[in-house]
Amino acid sequence: MQSYIFEEGSLTLKESHEKVLVADSFLVEDGKVRSYQLHQDRFQRGIRDKAPELEDSLEPFLSQALALIPRTGRYFPRIEIQEGPVFVFMLREAPEQLGPATLWTYPYPDPRKDLSTKGPELATGVELRDLAQAQGADEAILLNEHGEISEGALSSLVWWRGDVLCAPGNEIPWLESVTRTEIFQIAESMGIKTRFEHAIPEELIGLELWLLSSLQGIRTVKSWVGVSDNFAQGQNVTSFEKRMKLLASALP
Repeated sequence: MQSYIFEEGSLTLKESHEKVLVADSFLVEDGKVRSYQLHQDRFQRGIRDKAPELEDSLEPFLSQALALIPRTGRYFPRIEIQEGPVFVFMLREAPEQLGPATLWTYPYPDPRKDLSTKGPELATGVELRDLAQAQGADEAILLNEHGEISEGALSSLVWWRGDVLCAPGNEIPWLESVTRTEIFQIAESMGIKTRFEHAIPEELIGLELWLLSSLQGIRTVKSWVGVSDNFAQGQNVTSFEKRMKLLASALP
């Protein structure tokens, strides 16, 4: 990984480990990225909320950062605003694509406090995922104070009831997700019904579940620790993945 700080109008190869205020990551494959504008828009909203004094510097920062991303190979770059505030860019090779996921329920209400933008709670998300992996799972699922599903520690969760695509409702706190937005836009374009629900883990047994992220795209769920190993597998994945590939375009 290479880390850069945006100082005096240019990116300098230097590490920084200050508190993250805003962050965004996106998968780049051979110079192409899905829904880049959605990522940039989300990042810019975060700037307005957390560091408005940097908004005028966003364009030169992004221009220089994107120029550093190789146009061949797989990368998962991250753009940040850290306390200072200062822009930070991290050029990272993308990890391998993973198969079906195992979930684990975090046994307390969602501990995150600031879901206004992506960034402040990323460290907490990593800690929660580490707890899940210690239980033999891939992702921790977070619940609200009523035991209803919010999302994964570093991902979104959606499910299928027959031919209806479902997800937690907006009344339940969850972090804005580009991949979730893509999935619902694709569903609308295909004429698929969608619904928002308040659901507990046991109500999803036997259904087709998807774990969503910019890095992994769609991961089906094969098991849920302490809940069930009975989940439908991938009946709708192929058609959505084909359409997700059509969302990829060349980096600016």
